[in-house]
Amino acid sequence: MLKCLKTIPFVLALLVAACSAPETVAPATPTTTVAAATRTRTRTVVPPSPNLTSPAALPTLTRAPTWTPTPTATATSTPWPTPSVTPTLLGDCAEIWQSGYYKMYANFKTKLKRFDCMIVQASDVVIDCDGHTIEGMDRQGHGFWIRRYGFPILQTPSNIEIRNCIVSNARDGVFAEAGVNLYIHHNDFSNNYDDTDKRRFGIFLGMTEGGGIRLGKVQNARVEYNTTNNSAIGIDIRDSDQVLVRNNTAINNSAWGVNLLNTTNSEVSNNTLRDNVRYCTWGNGTVGPGCDAAAVILQDGASHNIVKNNTIAGQNANGIFIKAHGTRCGDDNTIQHNQITDALYNAIEFSFCKDNKVIGNTITGSYDAIWFGFSINTEIRDNVIRNMTNHGIISYNSRGSLVAGNQVSNSREGIYFYWDDAYTRDTQRFYFLTPSPDRYASRDNLIEGNTLRDNAVAAIRLSNSIQNRVLNNIFANNGKTVWVEGKNDGNVIVGQ
Repeated sequence: MLKCLKTIPFVLALLVAACSAPETVAPATPTTTVAAATRTRTRTVVPPSPNLTSPAALPTLTRAPTWTPTPTATATSTPWPTPSVTPTLLGDCAEIWQSGYYKMYANFKTKLKRFDCMIVQASDVVIDCDGHTIEGMDRQGHGFWIRRYGFPILQTPSNIEIRNCIVSNARDGVFAEAGVNLYIHHNDFSNNYDDTDKRRFGIFLGMTEGGGIRLGKVQNARVEYNTTNNSAIGIDIRDSDQVLVRNNTAINNSAWGVNLLNTTNSEVSNNTLRDNVRYCTWGNGTVGPGCDAAAVILQDGASHNIVKNNTIAGQNANGIFIKAHGTRCGDDNTIQHNQITDALYNAIEFSFCKDNKVIGNTITGSYDAIWFGFSINTEIRDNVIRNMTNHGIISYNSRGSLVAGNQVSNSREGIYFYWDDAYTRDTQRFYFLTPSPDRYASRDNLIEGNTLRDNAVAAIRLSNSIQNRVLNNIFANNGKTVWVEGKNDGNVIVGQ
């Protein structure tokens, strides 16, 4: 009898859980007359396509330090085949709780008090908008919201594909709060949330939200052939690993074209990024462009990533920016073979971090081509730099750098290494640094085999920079060849 009484609470708990289980929400199955998707109690399951669960559809990436993306399928105009099952047709916004292949047959508008349109709470889902549009309301909510699902143990959606969609006037075109094996391609997620006004004026950037594509806590994803223009952020990847961002367009966003935040082992390649900039009030009270906007930004611990083969043009505030101002460093990133023209400030900028590499880029028409500071073991190699307003390569308070094989022409100064210890006296300026004059001294750098031509003031300048080696460089028609000033203990200069 006692044993039976002990089982009663357990049985009651099961009954309560069964009664309180969420309703199954599925778009209406197509019939002769196709109806809009509605919330129903049916539990008819649409068979998932066998193609949805194939991990071969996404790249397998190996981790740094020998990080090389090795996709198992070559990206084409239709990288994943159309599922062989008959699609469930969508005539309105819906919550998707079941695996399957879904296809839009009309344009959607979000409703008042329901700003999120397509809410995906399942795995093994393909949504093909077939060129139709989702129009948000007042830039609130998400065109697509990929959510964790299941109670009491939340599950992370996996094997989700979104394609051929147009979303505008939403907070985000796509927002994934978590996911595994996502594929987002051939969409236009332009004209979504932007925190600037019509003059393109907004806050000096620490962080902002909203835009085209936002992925958070995602493992293994491809984001390809999307257009993400005229928003705050084009493509925003946070707290994720092994994400391939390739062949997208991000133009005229006010914060960043592509943002990797606390994201590792990922690649940003072959994208077209132009005119990503805003105006703001700077610390001295003046209003101007820049404000830490960039075509590509890596920040808050974004490490072991590759940024390569991108076309970065027009009035981007910065071209490629590894930002660690008061946040965690981005270490061991490679910036390679990008074409960067006409950035307002620095074509490439990074600081406070170690083991970053800038290799084989072509940079023209910016203020400084490559600016790095408070950095350790940096490699700057085989870049072509022309027509800088200020410096070709400039390093502030860095050590252990290799600057080799670069061609720098028609700048004010070709290569400039300098040091000051102001940060040890001014705690408001660099409050997050350990006050150690030695740690960030400009020292132990190698400048070798560079070609420096037609630089107005100097080919190479060393200011309070010690224990450096300047070897076997080629000079032609520079204001000065090697200009050394201030502390210069232990410098070795050969071949002036």
